[in-house]
Amino acid sequence: WRNFPGAWRSPCRGCTALDRMIRILLADDNVEFCEILREAIDAQEDMECIACVHDGEAALAAIREHSPDLIILDHVMPNLDGLGVLEAIRGAEHRPKVLMLTAFGHENLIQRASNLGADYYIMKPFDIPTLIVRVRQIADPASAAATFQQERRRQLIEKQVAKQLSTLGVPPHFKGYMYLKDAVTLVALDPDLLGHVTTKLYPLVAQMRKSSPEKVERAIRHAIESTWTRGNLDSIERLFAYSIDANKGKPTNSSFIARLADQVRMEMMAS
Repeated sequence: WRNFPGAWRSPCRGCTALDRMIRILLADDNVEFCEILREAIDAQEDMECIACVHDGEAALAAIREHSPDLIILDHVMPNLDGLGVLEAIRGAEHRPKVLMLTAFGHENLIQRASNLGADYYIMKPFDIPTLIVRVRQIADPASAAATFQQERRRQLIEKQVAKQLSTLGVPPHFKGYMYLKDAVTLVALDPDLLGHVTTKLYPLVAQMRKSSPEKVERAIRHAIESTWTRGNLDSIERLFAYSIDANKGKPTNSSFIARLADQVRMEMMAS
């Protein structure tokens, strides 16, 4: 890539990425997904999709030809994967920003992508409005590094939440398991949500999972009740012995979420 210095375009002097159109290249082997995302990008007043490609080698050619401001880059692609693309453009004088998509939350993959220059990563599945927000954040150099670190922290918390749910014996095939994982993660990140469980927390989880707040609440209740009768009793006693009403037995949804979120925050601080 050092052999093509003229193909890389620098931002204009005195202007930021948000003062002009953000020129975006999509690189994902899912053709249907690319078309949906292209439409969403082109509907934004400050963005344009300049090309869609479906393998890593085509992505490198498109980067050289179009000099995008930002690449939405899938991790898994034929011919050359997303990490290979990152390696190839690493030494470019004016490399584009990179938002990496991945279905894998492994810490070593995330760290390698970061070391190779990914400005941000987002886990599949995701909602497109969130992706659009992240694109704008990445295009602003002042917020890109902070945004990456925030997402990395969220992923680490989510991993710790999943560990806690598994230890308690929450049935992973229940819908309530996924809703609980989302709810505890959100509360671990923002404890104020505990004061607005029905008005904010459940609607947020419902939006993430394309459900309704009522279904989220019922599924979480079912998962907790099943855990209390068929889960790991030693782990339940150890974690909840001093945080629930002995006369009522099972904790409420709110107290279950709150206790797990507290435990996760303590373990994150200790690590």
